[in-house]
Amino acid sequence: MSNILDYLAWRGDLSLTSDPFNSIDAVILSCLSYVDFAGVVPGKGNGRITIKDATKKFFKLHSESELAKDKSFINFGPQLLKALAASERFQNAYLLNYVDDTDIEREIQFAAIEIDTSDGTPFISYRGTDDRIIGWKEDFNLSYMTVPAEIEAVLYLQDVMSGRKENFRLGGHSKGGHLAIYAASKATQDLAERAVNIYSFDGPGFGFNRDILNSSQFKKIQPRIEKFIPQTSVVGRLLTRTVAPVIVKSTELGIMQHNPMSWELCGKNFVTLASTDKLSDVVEETMTSWIEEMSLEERKVFVDELFSVFEASGCDTLSAMTKIRVKEMRAIVKRMRLIKSDSGEKVRTLVKIFFMNLNALNEGTIDLLEEETKLRSLVANIKNKTGK
Repeated sequence: MSNILDYLAWRGDLSLTSDPFNSIDAVILSCLSYVDFAGVVPGKGNGRITIKDATKKFFKLHSESELAKDKSFINFGPQLLKALAASERFQNAYLLNYVDDTDIEREIQFAAIEIDTSDGTPFISYRGTDDRIIGWKEDFNLSYMTVPAEIEAVLYLQDVMSGRKENFRLGGHSKGGHLAIYAASKATQDLAERAVNIYSFDGPGFGFNRDILNSSQFKKIQPRIEKFIPQTSVVGRLLTRTVAPVIVKSTELGIMQHNPMSWELCGKNFVTLASTDKLSDVVEETMTSWIEEMSLEERKVFVDELFSVFEASGCDTLSAMTKIRVKEMRAIVKRMRLIKSDSGEKVRTLVKIFFMNLNALNEGTIDLLEEETKLRSLVANIKNKTGK
């Protein structure tokens, strides 16, 4: 089966005039914001550059050997950029209004870029969570607070699109999909009405409380929201469901299905499935029930404790955690034993699930029935200890 790079190779010669914008174009442009465009694309209000010229500039700044050292799941960004530059469909599209703000102390990871396509409808692409643990913690922070990235997403949309008349599209992968929906739901009424499509690719539901979901503005934009998740989705099923998702078949296993490069295509459409698998279902049921029964303060404690365990390893990325040794694992276990709050058992269970997935992926196979049985056993153990 083909993926998004195959799509660009096979259909990249078709202009948006001859073959209108579709959801595959949307996931491609959503993923483009993963590229580090510092020193390549102008910032807000400082000009623009074509994708073709930006690619030349990018590869002058970054060598192939340097890029090959990136082992994160979003390391496909430069390869995607090169494919876009080689396609008639996108090579003359303009990139502009690039911003990138990541700060560990403020617990923010925000980046966005505008892509001015040839069909007269610009695309605002919000960057999702990359390999850094700080980004994943910000995702979980969404469960109990408005995070800085959400505020920045709304301000960015208003800064770049206010005072203009054209309609536009919004989109993002992972947290970027959440930010696209959030920005449209919180922007001015004029901007919300001009957002013709809002795309979320395996974006979490965290952060959409009842007030937002019941607001008149959200109800107006809801028919324009398109959400896509893989069959073993974990991230895209966390907590609140904003719209019914389209389920896409993936060539990867477990959590690695979050990588959109693994999503299968047929022509200009995703290969879809009727339902998610049982492993995804039980993770969604478990996480949602756990979080919904917690107060906002309990959620904060839970998130802080969970990520204190990961931080105890000394790793700042998930990729690094796949290579930890005995010393780092001892530090993780020691930190878990220090957690005495009510959420301690849940934290320990999630950490076990994380490493169970890593071990299975490293072995190159996941027995979904076996993984589901393990997870249900862990959850049952919690219920026996806590009564919840």
